[in-house]
Amino acid sequence: MIKAGRPGPERLGAFSDGVIAIIITIMVLDLHPPHGGGWRALAALWPTFAGYFLSYFIVALVWVNHHHLLRYCEVADGKVIWSNIGLLFVVSLIPFFTAYMSENRMSAFSTALYAGIFLLLTLSFILFLAVVSRQLEDEESRAESRGAMLRNCIVAAVYLVAIPAAYVHAGVSLGLMIANALVYVVPNAFR
Repeated sequence: MIKAGRPGPERLGAFSDGVIAIIITIMVLDLHPPHGGGWRALAALWPTFAGYFLSYFIVALVWVNHHHLLRYCEVADGKVIWSNIGLLFVVSLIPFFTAYMSENRMSAFSTALYAGIFLLLTLSFILFLAVVSRQLEDEESRAESRGAMLRNCIVAAVYLVAIPAAYVHAGVSLGLMIANALVYVVPNAFR
């Protein structure tokens, strides 16, 4: 009889890479050229470009940080798999909310929803981080995990501010979202 070994995170990483690649493809397929010629027609699409740029950047940051975090995952048990699937589900909603915000020219409501999806993304990443962190055995990695958790909680709080800020000015809300994204450029979870 063949005995099954402990499932590693390799297949989970490969699956996640594929899903994220499809999400990025969906986002780029939603970019449509202007109907008119010249710079004015192109410039009129600035909300679409702004939303696409920020969304692409955040999806790329999710991939980088997810890839970095999976290096510390020893076993892809049910909790890891399902928290990963939840994270990917939220990432898969980004193209819809990007298109909705762009189509509505960054209205207060659509920008607030856009910030809301990133709040939900952060919360799902917190869950994934917590599940992977429980596999850590050395105290140094656990301390770094707590630091990463604090960073994510602060980012979630900023997204909570970005949602009502959209009703003050869409630019303020987008500025908060960009600031949050920049926090993740260098993944520091567990070094």
